[in-house]
Amino acid sequence: MAIKFEKVSYTYAPNSPFAHDALRSISTQIKKGKLTAIVGATGSGKSTLVQHLNGLLQPTEGEVHILDHTFKANMKPKGLKALRQKVGFVFQFPEMQLFDDTIYKDVSFGPTNFGMPEEIIKVNVERALNLVGIEPELWERSPLNLSGGQKRRVAIAGVLATNPEILVLDEPTAGLDPQGSKDMMALFETLNQKHDKTIVMVTHDMDHVLNYCEEVIVLDAGEILFEGTAKAFFQNKILLDKLDIVKPKILQLHDKLIEKGFDLPVDTDLETLTHRLIKEVSQ
Repeated sequence: MAIKFEKVSYTYAPNSPFAHDALRSISTQIKKGKLTAIVGATGSGKSTLVQHLNGLLQPTEGEVHILDHTFKANMKPKGLKALRQKVGFVFQFPEMQLFDDTIYKDVSFGPTNFGMPEEIIKVNVERALNLVGIEPELWERSPLNLSGGQKRRVAIAGVLATNPEILVLDEPTAGLDPQGSKDMMALFETLNQKHDKTIVMVTHDMDHVLNYCEEVIVLDAGEILFEGTAKAFFQNKILLDKLDIVKPKILQLHDKLIEKGFDLPVDTDLETLTHRLIKEVSQ
């Protein structure tokens, strides 16, 4: 198990009039090698949860186990630098963090900061840039002169250059056009399936969850409302109707067919839904 939360609570501004319980006795596990989505309405605790994964936040109560690291409430964290080399965090709009003179220098910052040998830095930086699709002829250009999609790829390359085991993504496709969003998700799928990266993704895009994710954790008011496979999540119509989310397009189509009087089971595969619809019409 890559990540385990044991009765974790987190309170912002504790012991003050502004105290807010963002997480309430969360217990869950995130499996190694899986692409797991963290979903829920705004303010449900998603970002607070994932910020525990590399020590940006420490639990107010409970314990967090990440790989071989453990964080406990009321105990000073140890080994944060080592953990952050293993857990790469891609913030929403990561391109806003680009700062160096060239793309190559910017991507080199992370592994250099972690004290990696020069020869390892070179290998990691070049591998990361090639992996995200930034051509060598661009490496000496300023990252600030790239397109929005290219900037995001460079920012992600900077995280990958430390060769993390776990990649945490906070709304990674926010602000991208449909093709850019699709390309970005294809990259994460490649990292997961071909490079064995455990990926945890906070997202509001249910089509991405349906098409790319294996596991889903749903948060509501700081508590877990659901955890299980993506298939089980999308077949739970009662839960989906309760949540403040936009359903995947295929489920929106299913709902419209039901409204028109068709008797169809919930299905997340377009081909299967089409065959069932044809059978229903032919009867």
